[in-house]
Amino acid sequence: MKSSELAKLAGVSVRTLRHYHAIGLLPEPPRGENGYRDYHADDLVRLLRVKRLSSLGFSLSRIGEVLDEMDANLAEASRPHADEALDELDRELELQIERLQEQRRTIALLKQEQIDLDLPVRFARIKKLFEELSASSSVTKSDREALLLAGNLFTEEDTDELERVISALFDGEMIDQLQAVQARFDELPADASRDEIDRAIDAAMELLGPFIDCFDPANWEKDYDSVSEDLLREITKKDLNEAQRVATDRLAEALEAHILGRLPSTSSPQDA
Repeated sequence: MKSSELAKLAGVSVRTLRHYHAIGLLPEPPRGENGYRDYHADDLVRLLRVKRLSSLGFSLSRIGEVLDEMDANLAEASRPHADEALDELDRELELQIERLQEQRRTIALLKQEQIDLDLPVRFARIKKLFEELSASSSVTKSDREALLLAGNLFTEEDTDELERVISALFDGEMIDQLQAVQARFDELPADASRDEIDRAIDAAMELLGPFIDCFDPANWEKDYDSVSEDLLREITKKDLNEAQRVATDRLAEALEAHILGRLPSTSSPQDA
C-alpha cells in the first residue's frame, strides 16, 4: 500500500509518517518500480504501536527504545520491561502535571493582579506599582524593556534589593521627590554643563541617602556577567543624550561608592 493509505489506516498524517522515517522510528521501505514506497501489514503494526505509545505520553525519542525492549524480551520478560517504562513515564507525567499546575497558578495570579504577562511576575508588579503611584507619568517602552531584561538577568538577591528600595521609597511617600529627581535627569540638555550634571547627581544622592540601608553591599561586590551588564546598560541608556548618559554613569558610580563604603574595612593593623 502507498504512504497515504498507510497514514489513513493508522489515523496519522503523511507528514507525520515522513517524520517518523526521518528520525528512524519507522523503517522506510524500498520504493517499487513505480517510484512509490510499498508498505505492508508489519509497517502498519509498527505505526499503530508508535501511535499508541505516543498517546500514552512517551516521547518519540523514548518510543523506539521501549518497543525494542519489548520485542527483544517478548517471550520471557515483556511485562517487567513494560512496567519499568511505564513507571518512568508516570514520573515524567507527574512532573509535567506539576508544571501545568504552576502555569495555571501563574495565569490566575496574572488575571487577579492585572499585571503584564510578558514580564516576570515580580517585575510586572514593580511596573504596576510605578504606574499606580505615578499618575502624572507612565512607564516608557525603554523602562519596560529594562524591566524585562532585569527580570531575566537579575539574581534573586538583586531582585530582593530592588524591591526593598522601591518599597522604602513608596512607603516613605517619596514618589513626588523621585519624579522630581527623574525630571532633572530627563531635562538635562545634551550640552549640559558639569555643574548641571553635578546638581542632578547631588539631588539623586540626597533622595537615596536615607534608603542606603536597603542596598546590600555584597550584591555590589559580585562579579557579574559583562555581557548581561552591557545589555542592560544599553537598554537603559539608549534614549538618553550624551549629558544624560554621563549623569547616569556618574550616579551609578557614586551610589556604588556610597554603598560599598558601608563595608567593614579589610585592612590589617600593619596596613594602617
